Amino acid sequence: MESSSPEIPVAVAVKVSSLNDLVRLASVNAARMSVSPLYRFKHGEKIFYMVQTVYKDFYKQYGVPIVYYYSEPLGGGEDRAPAYVLVKVDENGEAVELGNRVKPGWLAIPVVNLEGKPAYVPDDIT
Repeated sequence: MESSSPEIPVAVAVKVSSLNDLVRLASVNAARMSVSPLYRFKHGEKIFYMVQTVYKDFYKQYGVPIVYYYSEPLGGGEDRAPAYVLVKVDENGEAVELGNRVKPGWLAIPVVNLEGKPAYVPDDIT
């Protein structure tokens, strides 16, 4: 009897225009006390930050994975993988920082560093 592993669907990949946009998306869940980490991985010559969600109640696409992502070229800091994205919104505006420590008064979103691109993320993301 031959065993076959289930086919993992390729996610719908949606590129956002800035890291701040991606962090805003992740912070919605963090503010509700639901862990929604940013995933970070290297692929090609870039670093990718990603938030994973699924289609809910969208015609017949229920359960199809969606990844919202932001990418940047590999630079001198690729070995300095941050532990957190820190977010603060106040009367002075929005501030987003990458760091390895939390700060009082800032929302800390964990960054999960992956060994590589997940199989369900399309190979042709940029």
